[in-house]
Amino acid sequence: MTVPAFVRTPRLRSAAFPFAANGILYGTWASRIPEIQARTGLSEGTLGLALLGLAVGLVVSASAAGPLVARLGAHRVTLVALALFAVAVVGPGLAVGLGSLAAVLVGVGLTSGLLDVSMNAWAAEVEAADETTILGACHGSFSLGGMVGAGLGGAAAALDVPLALHFGACGAVFAGGALVQGLGVHDPPDAPAEADEDAPVVALPTGPVAGLAALAFCGLIVEGAMADWGSVFLREVLAASEAVAALGFAAFSACMAAARFGADAATARIGDARLVRWGAALGGAGLLVCVVAPAVPLAVLGCALVGLGFAAVVPALFRAGAQAPLPPGVGIAAVASAGYLGFLAGPPALGFVAEAAGLRASFGILAGLAAVVVVGAGAAFRRARN
Repeated sequence: MTVPAFVRTPRLRSAAFPFAANGILYGTWASRIPEIQARTGLSEGTLGLALLGLAVGLVVSASAAGPLVARLGAHRVTLVALALFAVAVVGPGLAVGLGSLAAVLVGVGLTSGLLDVSMNAWAAEVEAADETTILGACHGSFSLGGMVGAGLGGAAAALDVPLALHFGACGAVFAGGALVQGLGVHDPPDAPAEADEDAPVVALPTGPVAGLAALAFCGLIVEGAMADWGSVFLREVLAASEAVAALGFAAFSACMAAARFGADAATARIGDARLVRWGAALGGAGLLVCVVAPAVPLAVLGCALVGLGFAAVVPALFRAGAQAPLPPGVGIAAVASAGYLGFLAGPPALGFVAEAAGLRASFGILAGLAAVVVVGAGAAFRRARN
């Protein structure tokens, strides 16, 4: 049996570990949001305001993370960010009201954005040093980690494990894991020995990565919309029950996680640009299936196709950003910050469209964004490599 590339050596495993840990930690706190809401006594509207703090922290830190990676090195920043994120996740379990929850969620967002950019930059460095392709599997590890974290969170809630104990235990495990990895894994042999003092303070989606950033913005709008609106689409448009409606997002998530573990082999065969183009085309076809679906089973199939198609899009765009002619980490931060902005801002905007013209129209817009990725992929990748 062939051993997957991302587990063959300590350094390759070190690249995958932060993704899995990130997913578990995120799934851990997100799975217990209803209990956090009940404990803090917040309405849906005020909870939304608190969650806005997470979004702001994520976008701000993603923009600033690249220059920090360029100055200090991707592996070092990844380990520190993972430890900080593990500690920050404890905060929501201690919050007692709107102010305290919003404050700790800003911290969660800041540390999460820093970890997202630095771990992608580290994985890209390891790919280059070890002459392999693992970024797709790393993102698959995040997806699986999210499922594990959510499952553990559900079990903890069923057993009435206190929030502070649950989050504190998870935080301690992964902060300790970051320390252990830092003691046992060394940077790639060709990693820069000195900090890049010329790195900008903030990574902006301009220059050679502008096209990649635009595609990431479009691609992550689709991902965010499937998370926020996929199940709602089945319930509101096709009159599915709540239990059946959940199959839409479940199909999307499961197919995305599975496809990401095969994305690296596909990249080696056909290249990033072609994989993004074909993947977005498949995802766009899935969205059109949803738009015209007369019944729930066909719409669930459409959701699955979206997950399969877009599974490799974001990892490929991040890899291309990391390989652009910019200081280490700056290109990937610029691409990531634009993508996260789309992930966070796109779904609410689509909600306004849905209110005015219906959810089928919103999903039609998503299909249009998939078409933008298909058409723009070639030029964006060529520009990033010149």
